[in-house]
Amino acid sequence: MSKKRRKVNQSPVPRSRRPFWVAAAIGVGVIAVATVIFLMQTRPTTAIAWARLGTQDVHSLSFVDGDLEHLLFGHHGGLSETRDGGRTWQPLPTSADAMAMQPAGDGSIVIAGHDVFTASNDGGQTWQPIEADLPSLDIHGFTRDPADPARMWAYLATGGLWESTDAGASWTRVREDNVLFPLAVERGGSTRLLGVDVNGLVASDDGGRTWTPLGTPPTYPMTAFAGTSDGMVLYAGSPDGLFRSDDGGRTWVKTSFIGSPFAIATSPDGSKVAVVARTTDFYRSPDRGVSWPGPSS
Repeated sequence: MSKKRRKVNQSPVPRSRRPFWVAAAIGVGVIAVATVIFLMQTRPTTAIAWARLGTQDVHSLSFVDGDLEHLLFGHHGGLSETRDGGRTWQPLPTSADAMAMQPAGDGSIVIAGHDVFTASNDGGQTWQPIEADLPSLDIHGFTRDPADPARMWAYLATGGLWESTDAGASWTRVREDNVLFPLAVERGGSTRLLGVDVNGLVASDDGGRTWTPLGTPPTYPMTAFAGTSDGMVLYAGSPDGLFRSDDGGRTWVKTSFIGSPFAIATSPDGSKVAVVARTTDFYRSPDRGVSWPGPSS
């Protein structure tokens, strides 16, 4: 008589009766994954330079009319231009000190610097000095209205902020005190000015006559400042990295860039950012400063 093998019911252990170490291991795994993702987004990464510009110094950088392949770089000896995203650069025919530089959608470019105030209306091929009634042409900060390129502001080495509404011919002093890194943006159908003074990051909605504090800058000293045309995404350079704000300057995060950005440019939506470091190396990020791959990536 054969013996029948009795089946043993091997039903799974109910979830509530799993050993405590299983639940603990699962919890540790979830935390570890979350930590890795966080560190990948915030930890410093190796930035790969697209080009070394080799100039004496670094002043200004800008995308031209939202074209992500077309940038201008300003330095003490003039302007350089790239039309392939930053892989190769060519000098434009000017030796003016481009301490501040701003192109506009109409093809015009204005350069302001140490005893320099000049403009081009053909994309930088020819230049004419701007005959301005400013008390000094030693201009240390400059910006143009994104809605009206003929309206502009200048911060002078002699002090104060000045406004022009006729392409730089005549000027009115709108502020006695200095405003560093002036930046004009368009917000809600009107123009807002941003800048840095003794109170921190400040904003003006009346052409620079009155100012409201926005918060403390993420770094001191600040080496460069740039933002989108609406002023919602801002980038600030420091001696040890690059900071980004996604809420108009109220809160900031440090990007993964290691180095000292002396010039910054951002795409219209703020997602692409380019910098020229103090070493004159040019870098680009496709993801708001999270990674800095080379041109072949």
